[in-house]
Amino acid sequence: MAGFVTPFVVMALAYLGVVLWVNRNRPPGDEISVLKHPSGLAQHVGASLDITVWNVGYAGLGKGSDFITDGGKSRFPPSRKAVADNLNAIIETLSQTRADLFLLQEVSDRSPLSFWHPVRTRIIESLSQRVAFFRSDISSRGLPFPIRIVHGTLTLSNAIPVSTQVVKLPAEPTFLGGTIKRNYGLLVTRFAIENLETRWVIANLHLAAFDPEGATRFKQLEAVFDFARHEYEQGNYVVLGGDWNLALAKSNFPHTTDIKQLFWLVDFPEDKLPPGWKIACDKTRPTVRTNYQPYVKDENYTAIIDGFIVSPNVTINKVTTTDTGFEHTDHMPVSASFSTKPQEGLK
Repeated sequence: MAGFVTPFVVMALAYLGVVLWVNRNRPPGDEISVLKHPSGLAQHVGASLDITVWNVGYAGLGKGSDFITDGGKSRFPPSRKAVADNLNAIIETLSQTRADLFLLQEVSDRSPLSFWHPVRTRIIESLSQRVAFFRSDISSRGLPFPIRIVHGTLTLSNAIPVSTQVVKLPAEPTFLGGTIKRNYGLLVTRFAIENLETRWVIANLHLAAFDPEGATRFKQLEAVFDFARHEYEQGNYVVLGGDWNLALAKSNFPHTTDIKQLFWLVDFPEDKLPPGWKIACDKTRPTVRTNYQPYVKDENYTAIIDGFIVSPNVTINKVTTTDTGFEHTDHMPVSASFSTKPQEGLK
């Protein structure tokens, strides 16, 4: 037995060492996977777009969940059934939402975080007449199925973009679990506009959350706006949408939360917003709740961190947060209608 155990232990330690090295030293993810490509979709869009953003919390952060990173006690959802119920409700909400594009964050693929439910697959299947683009921001290499992690942003569209792109953003210096580094980036889709040479440029984003005093988030904002300004200078219509992890608007919703639980929340720095660019959010409803405890209305602190920022040549027609009561996710979906402003010299 000893002769067998020793080589086995050596091989296991060697394997774990290789996995640790690979995951700590792998280059940032810059791949976009096309997970569904229905035939017959439009090759261009109109001068108006309806877009919904939603951090679905891997279907694991419903009303009964707390999360350790946010000051709670739990690393996983309450049960596999809770995830199933959350996922069914998320899919129902998406199916009832009218949008040309969905920009979703924290979408997992049979992850331990969601008790191996096929969250990504179920969402894509429920919106089967849309092209689906996925970019992982948390993924593991070399780990077998039960413990591997694939987790990221998902864009679903009812038209085919002319191009896609990943724009890398600065990362936090720390590793998740001491092993995996979160790879931040914009999932960009560009769409041809009927009767125009310029494009809609749509970026699906999810910024850092737990960097001290927002240091990484501020660096990420600089990179986001460097990219966005360049696109605007080309005459394109730019919409940046997702989970900013920054307070996009001042709010004072009822709560009894101790201030110490708000360690992660940072105000959006107004001085970093380029001149003429506009924030689009619904100031009447929160979009996120704190996870230091399961959700209790008027106890958990809530804020507005999900929404859009658009270039000066984009008109914001309407923006609304759907009140889901944080029943099945710790974020609520935000939907907006945008249109292009006439270009100079055109009528």
